Amino acid sequence: MTFLIAPADGYDSYISVEDADAYVSRFGLDGWPASQDEKEKLLRRATQYIALKYEPKQQHLDPVHINIKAATVEAALRAKDLWVDVDSQAIIEDTMGPMSTTYAAPKNGGQKAFPVIDNLMRGLGSRSNSAVFMLRRI
Repeated sequence: MTFLIAPADGYDSYISVEDADAYVSRFGLDGWPASQDEKEKLLRRATQYIALKYEPKQQHLDPVHINIKAATVEAALRAKDLWVDVDSQAIIEDTMGPMSTTYAAPKNGGQKAFPVIDNLMRGLGSRSNSAVFMLRRI
């Protein structure tokens, strides 16, 4: 199967495996697999996540903005945590015999937050967590 890189039609990833390898090496990141097939799977999953969560603006996809490429690699390194199913109810208190523990209610609906990805994508997507609100006096 051919691994297509954006902006090619029907692309699989925002970044090539070779460029992802260079990014991982340059930043000294851990958890990057050795297998080419595994890298491609992770980059496909990460691209899906970036596309759906941030909706990158078209002007940043041809050529692909360097921060979108970096965010894709960062997401690939966290691929197993990107789409975690969350229980509809969180356990906030646990009692075992005479001991009781109370937990805070989960934030983000129980989903993990990825600040490095959010910051890399700031301003590059339709949903990039960088909304600016202007208030006007009437």
